[in-house]
Amino acid sequence: MARNRKVELSTIIGKGSKIKGNLFVDGGVRIDGEIEGKVESNGFVTIGVSGVANADIKAEECLVSGKVVGNITVSDGLELDSSANLSGNIVAKVIKIHTGAIFNGVSQMTTGQNENYVKTVKPSVKQNTSELELNTN
Repeated sequence: MARNRKVELSTIIGKGSKIKGNLFVDGGVRIDGEIEGKVESNGFVTIGVSGVANADIKAEECLVSGKVVGNITVSDGLELDSSANLSGNIVAKVIKIHTGAIFNGVSQMTTGQNENYVKTVKPSVKQNTSELELNTN
């Protein structure tokens, strides 16, 4: 993952900024503000500690330290920092979840070579039980 290497950032959404719509970035993006819609990048997406994304995210790699409500699809790795809060599904080649991170959803591991995933997993939690059903329809 990119924690110990330099990552090229072409776009920064600062703390206090709010964006509603779709964001398509050539290169890396860091979100410390809020975004609602969709985020797509051919590079690295970082959701900072103060960042809030009510969006589906598609990128090469992603680091979440803030809050994401939406699905994350990465061709390489996803890292959920200890302060991360993710409510959504994950499709990734590598997933790293730090102690303290909150993840509510379903994860699907891939080889990272093919972006056309055969099955879509739809979780459903039964009322008043601790059972989780996975439907691959």
